[in-house]
Amino acid sequence: MVNFSDPAFIEWLSTLAISIGVALIVASLISLWSGRLLGLAPAHKVWAFIVGFAFLCGLTTLPLTDQRTWMDTVFFATLPALVILIYFLPTAAAISLGHAHFQSVFVMNLVFGWTVAGWIVALVWALRKPALLEFGDYRITPFGVAPAHKAGAGKTGDSRSA
Repeated sequence: MVNFSDPAFIEWLSTLAISIGVALIVASLISLWSGRLLGLAPAHKVWAFIVGFAFLCGLTTLPLTDQRTWMDTVFFATLPALVILIYFLPTAAAISLGHAHFQSVFVMNLVFGWTVAGWIVALVWALRKPALLEFGDYRITPFGVAPAHKAGAGKTGDSRSA
């Protein structure tokens, strides 16, 4: 049984919290800088954040494996990466499916994904296709307003004058 008032446990927990906070900040900076330097699309910036965060969290576990075998080190280094990739599964689904609001799904997943309900809501949102709304001669698509019917449909002749 873990004694929650043990100073070693409190030190370990505070080190873990600081490491995750620093990993979040550094992954955000990596995502922003690489996006600007390389001209990445927003979806690739989100992927850069997720991969950078997973890698940095894997590095934070290395002090736990000082006195262990290399197999323990591999296990402790890959475990955070697997957990983070499962955590961001709704975001990965939204990006892969080309969801129009993948950035909103990412924010929802990042902020509320730690709750099971928030993770499920983000996953359902990522898997739903946005509805196309039609209003008379126009319809609203994920890319903006578009005509409901193609211009010139049904015309056989050329409308340009010679």
